[in-house]
Amino acid sequence: MELGESAKSFNLETVVCNHGFFMMAPNYWIPTTKTLMRVLRLSDSITCVIVSISHPSNRNFLQVEVHGMDQLSSLDKDAILSQVGRMLRISAQDERDMEEFHKVNPQAKNKCFGRLFRSPTLFEDVIKSILLCNCPWIRSLQMAQALCDLQLKLSSKGSVRKESKRKRASFDDKKHCPNSIAFDRNTQIPSGNFPSPKELSSVNEKTLNQHCNLGYRASHILRLAQKIENGTIKLRAFEEGYDLLSTDKLYYKLLKIKGFGPFACANIMMCIGFYQKIPVDTETIKHLKEVHGMKLLTKRETNVQIYDKMERVDYYEKRFGKLSELPPSNYGNVTGSYIETHDSERRIKE
Repeated sequence: MELGESAKSFNLETVVCNHGFFMMAPNYWIPTTKTLMRVLRLSDSITCVIVSISHPSNRNFLQVEVHGMDQLSSLDKDAILSQVGRMLRISAQDERDMEEFHKVNPQAKNKCFGRLFRSPTLFEDVIKSILLCNCPWIRSLQMAQALCDLQLKLSSKGSVRKESKRKRASFDDKKHCPNSIAFDRNTQIPSGNFPSPKELSSVNEKTLNQHCNLGYRASHILRLAQKIENGTIKLRAFEEGYDLLSTDKLYYKLLKIKGFGPFACANIMMCIGFYQKIPVDTETIKHLKEVHGMKLLTKRETNVQIYDKMERVDYYEKRFGKLSELPPSNYGNVTGSYIETHDSERRIKE
């Protein structure tokens, strides 16, 4: 996949590992090879395949491999590259946004920071934004994994295609495409995909909670999936129908959707590419209190002008090491609460 003008400011490790979404299933980052692996959909929006993405050193292209395939049709190739491009924000508009951002933040330019990692679809971004609300980070990770496990069961009745050897697609024709894929984080084999609106619409709230334990979120997620399926809500319009001059209009339209609070709406807007609203949660408040010494801070009182996503990544990495090098077993610890508890226990021992 050619990077084009994006090559000068692109670093795969930085692009992927700058946002908690990279830790959420079905994303799987492999530190040793600096490779992102996950399941994506072919052009029929049903068939799922394992895809790995890496960036050869000093090259102006990404190596995108589709495993378990002999060949891909041109439509399937375009579908895969479109999803990869969205996740990594590879487009002319994204490059223009990067250039503007780097003008006001030279430090970010030096670190190739600025492309906020997101999902291959806005629907996945939206649901993951809901999963982040009102619960510990480790719980969000568990719910995302449970949804992917559910997708595996829904797709082809949970059948798993097993292969002793992986094949690389040559991007010509489609052959032998599995509809569902098994996952094991220990053996680095991707799992079921994140469920689509159609797949979620096929289950009821009781079944969804039995499999994923989403709590109150289940009814909101199901309602959203159903409205997308019947055309009441058109997610594409959220991505294509607004610009910088109409972000407030977009924000308040999102707020009208059942289950979307200020944090979820701001996070969704950030995934779309609008950064005027900062997703303020308890982690943000903890960070501002710890780093900036702001006391008695509430979500409404947060001074978002000093909030810097890169600063927060740096803060975590000072405590945990590079996020891109953490094993998945440690992802749930990357929170201000864990740091606070750990520091308190250390002070007591001292």
